[in-house]
Amino acid sequence: MKHTMIAVLTALLSFNLQAAEPAPLSQGEVRKVDSNTNKITLRHGPIASVGMPPMTMVFEVDPPSLLEQVAVGDKVRFQVEQRGSRYVVTKLQPGEK
Repeated sequence: MKHTMIAVLTALLSFNLQAAEPAPLSQGEVRKVDSNTNKITLRHGPIASVGMPPMTMVFEVDPPSLLEQVAVGDKVRFQVEQRGSRYVVTKLQPGEK
């Protein structure tokens, strides 16, 4: 019984650690930056973390300071989180222009 409990706890801890791994960054190109509304328009490839196919889309950005790092035409790597019906960029790394 004791060995069974240890095995179950080990499996649960392993699952929780795997679930906590960050999603891979997606790639895209900045089409528009709107600092007044904290939004960015990205032409992007697939976004595995939210099951989204390639398209051009407007995203909210949180924290808004991420917008200071990019300009229209920049290639970027980014991470998106779904919050209800909203898609929010939570990580944004500039690449080459």
